Amino acid sequence: MYRALVIEAAEALFASRGVDDARMEAIAAEAGVSLGTLYSVFEGKAEVVRAIHETRLQEVLRRAIDGTRGLHHPLDMLLTGVRTYVGFFLEHPNYLRMHLREGYSWAGAAATAASPKQANAWRQGVAMQAALFARGADDGVFYPGDPMVSTKMMIAMQQVQLANWMERGMTGDPDLLLSEIEEQVRRSFCPPSKGE
Repeated sequence: MYRALVIEAAEALFASRGVDDARMEAIAAEAGVSLGTLYSVFEGKAEVVRAIHETRLQEVLRRAIDGTRGLHHPLDMLLTGVRTYVGFFLEHPNYLRMHLREGYSWAGAAATAASPKQANAWRQGVAMQAALFARGADDGVFYPGDPMVSTKMMIAMQQVQLANWMERGMTGDPDLLLSEIEEQVRRSFCPPSKGE
């Protein structure tokens, strides 16, 4: 129970102040627990950061897997994954702020992951997308090319678009943002249909 409280509170604090400027005392106060209780659950701030990333990345990965179950067309699967991934960040704006404040490239996130669990979750998601790009390229749905590069480009595009939305105060219509991201994916990775 304390773990979930601390994760929610720390995520909000890291989103507003940044990880470097948030102290363990402030995390405890935000969570409504004593500093002793906080340290009984987490050894330090780095462990809190790892726990947030591990929790959130596992959640988005689970959602993406569940969301694409039963789908077979590569483009449908890709767009469902995009909606799930972007939708997750829209539902968790504090995690988005925290993530973007950390300032690293999402496309290479496994290399900078704070824990093996975090790196593994990231690698799993990237491998799923790369396999989808490979299958879609074989089927003529996506442009041919290195599926890992396509995956990383798509992730980077989403990071840029979400960062732009955040910079505008997160006030734009989330459905419009999702539509814009989907359209960008189509333009970037799908050859025009015959007759277009």
